[in-house]
Amino acid sequence: MDLHIHELLDNTNGLSNADMLNYQLEKFHEILAKYANKKGQKIVFIHGKGDGVLRKSIEQELRTRYKQYYYQDASFREYGFGATMVTIK
Repeated sequence: MDLHIHELLDNTNGLSNADMLNYQLEKFHEILAKYANKKGQKIVFIHGKGDGVLRKSIEQELRTRYKQYYYQDASFREYGFGATMVTIK
């Protein structure tokens, strides 16, 4: 799931950085909710490397709200530095 804002929205005019981050996190939560009952399902979230704001936010959510899920950096060969793989437990 590509969480780059330009992949999620056609137009970001008028949106603050906080608005865009919140939208990206909403999509993150939607996907995890969609697959919550699929044990063993692996989901790759592409967040990019940038300043790491989205990545840190995703990791914080995984550490606090989704403690039961396993996560790690996704394959560097496939995604570079900017992706996290979550496994539904």
